[in-house]
Amino acid sequence: MTGLVGLGGVLAHGVGGRTDLPLPLWLFSYGAGAVLLASFAALRVLWRRPRLREAAPGAALPSPVQLVTLPLAILLRGLGILALAVVFVAAWWGPDDAGANIAPIAVYVVFWVGLQVVSALAGDVWSAMNPLRTIAAPLPRTTARADPGHWTAAAMVLSFVWLELAYHDPSSPRVVGTWLAAYCLAALAGAVWWGRDWLRHGEGFAAIFGLLAHLAPLHRDAEGRLRVRPPLAGLTDVELRPGTAALVFVTLGSTTFDGLTRTETWIRLLGDRTGWAATAVNTVGLLWMIALVAAAYLAATRVVARMAGRDPVEMAMTFLPSLVPILFAYTLAHYFSLLVFEGQNAYVLASDPFGRGWDLFGTIDWRVNFTVVSTDTIAYVQAGAIVVGHVAGVITAHDRAVELFRPRLAERSQYPMLGVMVLFTVGGLGLLLGG
Repeated sequence: MTGLVGLGGVLAHGVGGRTDLPLPLWLFSYGAGAVLLASFAALRVLWRRPRLREAAPGAALPSPVQLVTLPLAILLRGLGILALAVVFVAAWWGPDDAGANIAPIAVYVVFWVGLQVVSALAGDVWSAMNPLRTIAAPLPRTTARADPGHWTAAAMVLSFVWLELAYHDPSSPRVVGTWLAAYCLAALAGAVWWGRDWLRHGEGFAAIFGLLAHLAPLHRDAEGRLRVRPPLAGLTDVELRPGTAALVFVTLGSTTFDGLTRTETWIRLLGDRTGWAATAVNTVGLLWMIALVAAAYLAATRVVARMAGRDPVEMAMTFLPSLVPILFAYTLAHYFSLLVFEGQNAYVLASDPFGRGWDLFGTIDWRVNFTVVSTDTIAYVQAGAIVVGHVAGVITAHDRAVELFRPRLAERSQYPMLGVMVLFTVGGLGLLLGG
């Protein structure tokens, strides 16, 4: 059986695609910037009133579809418990070899990347299958203690991206098992302290997958009915809590840092450092990039606040949902090839998750098919995701501006937002494709 392809590095960086564009990077970057400017100009003419909020409720799906949601939710909840048990056992007692152990690829690829894609396309599936909520079911729903909002979620996601991108041995099954145990214990302690409802928004993955689910056409209303709505409309329903901005900045900044680590500049900076010395440099870089992304966005919204005579914190929170499509676009761009290629290995290892010589699904002798997509296709998907994600961000911010401000002010207020979108687009393309 073929092991994971360079798992230690691949898990953090994906496979290929950085320099495969048939056009020069500078020309593609100019083109991407031009697309954003053209989109902004078109919105000024064609999008003069808010449209997303009125479309957010959507339409209820037919009754037969509603009837299958309950058994599907039960099935997903059982699948979540089973998956956690398999990964935990494999990480602690399976082969101490990343190429033969399902735990690293299950956590980094299937879970982290795969569920982001599923959440953005199909809705909040993680809410239905979250095994931590199943384990915490006997606990009280709430307690008298003040809810910390998304601050705990931001800290928990930071622990994960630090493990993935900064720690010197992220693919070790025992390291994955240690982190997973600590994470689950912390989440369950939070449920005890704040009540089990805290797991819906205070637990890191529930919070970030829940944010991405607002991009999806499928959602549940207050009565639990499944409804369908236009893309982006759900971003008007994002519940902004204390720490939501930190959660978004951590996730977006970490993916940007992934791009930075591919550059020759970063490789030279890292030099021949290994072990904890490399971890220290990567940790500083990760925190620096998160801070840089936050600073760029907050600078733009501060200018908007000055134009509108509003509070800067209020404006920063008001336009924060416009970063959610960009967050997803960066994930798709950076990890698309990883999901396509290493996702195949997940299916192979599922036949023998504990390294016992099993062949449960008859896939143990399969090989990764690297011809499923070409390198050109990977590069176009990566670049296209970044451009489309930023256009979606421009649309979301514009819709919010025309909802809040008078027409002239709405137009002027979006200049700084457009500037930061262009900066993120060109910078993202440069880090991803020009490393």
